[in-house]
Amino acid sequence: MTLAHAVDKALEMMTKLKESKKGNEANTKAFVIEPVLQALGWNLHDIDVVEREVQVFDGTFLDYALSVSGSPKLYVEAKGLNEKLDDKKFIAQTINYANNDGVVWCVLTNGIRYRVFKTNEPVSMEQKLLFEVDLRDDKQPLADRVRQLGNLGRGSVADGGLDSLGERVFTDTRVRAALSQLAVSPPPELMSMLTVRIGHPSVPEEALRRSLNRILDGEEPKVAAGTATPAPPSSTPLVPGPAKAAEYPLDHHLGGKSSLVRELFESVDNLTEALGADVSRRVRKQYIGYFRGKHSFFTLEIQRSRVLVYLALDPSTTAPWQEGVMRDVRKIGHFGMGDLEYSLTEPAQLAEVRQLVQAAYDRKSS
Repeated sequence: MTLAHAVDKALEMMTKLKESKKGNEANTKAFVIEPVLQALGWNLHDIDVVEREVQVFDGTFLDYALSVSGSPKLYVEAKGLNEKLDDKKFIAQTINYANNDGVVWCVLTNGIRYRVFKTNEPVSMEQKLLFEVDLRDDKQPLADRVRQLGNLGRGSVADGGLDSLGERVFTDTRVRAALSQLAVSPPPELMSMLTVRIGHPSVPEEALRRSLNRILDGEEPKVAAGTATPAPPSSTPLVPGPAKAAEYPLDHHLGGKSSLVRELFESVDNLTEALGADVSRRVRKQYIGYFRGKHSFFTLEIQRSRVLVYLALDPSTTAPWQEGVMRDVRKIGHFGMGDLEYSLTEPAQLAEVRQLVQAAYDRKSS
């Protein structure tokens, strides 16, 4: 059975269990979760691959330990269909089971949502969430949900695909934060190296510091009282555009989202800074908009499992067209502005998104 077929069957069974009020944990595991695990390549009939009811550090039992070459690689903690997976007790329980046994990856699922955590990241419990998939989210194409779920497949775990995704998201986030800290307070060694590399004509130290802040996304250094205000830089970081509606903090959209969704947003947001000094960002209640001068050229809608990019491009002439990823929304209601919708779910798509954003920017004159 293919994974797509297994997901379809799981969705049918979810409806049946809910209607019959039989969505307890045992039925959820047997009729919803296990068929999906089997389709993901985990042989439920091989004790060396799938072990059930595994005793863990505190004497309690984990639902599934999934192994590759005899070594546990993925712990799965299951709950009943009606259980809420945002419960911090469930999250801590699942992560601690895996972390104490030296297992890097764990999944908390109720058959509907699959929440994937990297246990050894030096962040809070909630921030260890790499990504999540909601199988019943019919706003997201089934192909998207299946592709994301495929990261939990035995092949992906065995060949390092899941590890690579985790590195791309978590490591890049930490490196970006470190670079921002360097921009705020660059050590003398870095300043000296940059001065040598830049060569002639030389750049004044304060101008170099401001440039570092713009490029590395640090905070603009504050000017001490009584000193002259530095001249405005030739290129400024994204700032809110002219306020015509209430401006919201970014956390309004990013709060509670997975590390993957946050990283996808950061990557798209950062690439816009290289487009030009006329780009501004406006954070509205339902979307985040990007403008060239007074004209919107794309907007973002942050969802639980993906980032929707709406671009000011003509869907009828955009090529190449990626079926299942792109959608013509000229006659479909949506938040934000843009006639072409792009479903961004993984870092591998960022190069294509960059080209589309550039094309939308080029179409809009200030």
